[in-house]
Amino acid sequence: MNITSWSRRLSTIALSIILSLTIFSLPAHAFVDKDYTKLLITNACVGCDLSEANLSGKDLYGSALGGANLSNANLSGALLADAKLKGANLTGANLSGAILMGITLSDANLTRADLSQTDLYNALMDKTKLLNANLTDADLTDAILSDADLSNAVGKNAQLKGAILSRSNLSNADFSNSFMRKTRLVDAILKEAKFSSTDLFNSLMPNNTIYNGDVTQFGAYQ
Repeated sequence: MNITSWSRRLSTIALSIILSLTIFSLPAHAFVDKDYTKLLITNACVGCDLSEANLSGKDLYGSALGGANLSNANLSGALLADAKLKGANLTGANLSGAILMGITLSDANLTRADLSQTDLYNALMDKTKLLNANLTDADLTDAILSDADLSNAVGKNAQLKGAILSRSNLSNADFSNSFMRKTRLVDAILKEAKFSSTDLFNSLMPNNTIYNGDVTQFGAYQ
């Protein structure tokens, strides 16, 4: 083997080592950045890893994000109207002030998510996990939340007129001062839920009767 060939071989080996070290030393979100770019270009990233991504104020109208990992992502003030996020992981995500009208969040995980002042008008949220979520001042008018878990959620001053909460778990949730006229609560769990100064006029209660001014019979506070 001549000197030139040997030199080229050493250079190849050295380059391989450098590339290997570079790949393994990349930050954890190097691959997230790829998904982030894909979302902004195509408005779709089904099953992508966007955990901790900063999407604050972004226009994601009608985006396809089914099954995506958006845990701890910042989506405050983002436009996500008519977006599809079925089965998405939004644990700990910040969605405060976001526009989510007509969004699909069926089977999504929004545990500890911040949804304060969020517009969720006509949102599809059946079987959604909202444990310890913040829904303060959120607009959930005509939203479908059947079979959802809202235990320990805080929804003070929320708008829930015409919302469907059938078979949902609202135990220990706080919906004080909320507007819940014509809300459907058939077979819902209201144990230790708070409805102080809440307007429940014409709401359908867990036992399939119309609200009569008393929620204590369902284990709730008023």
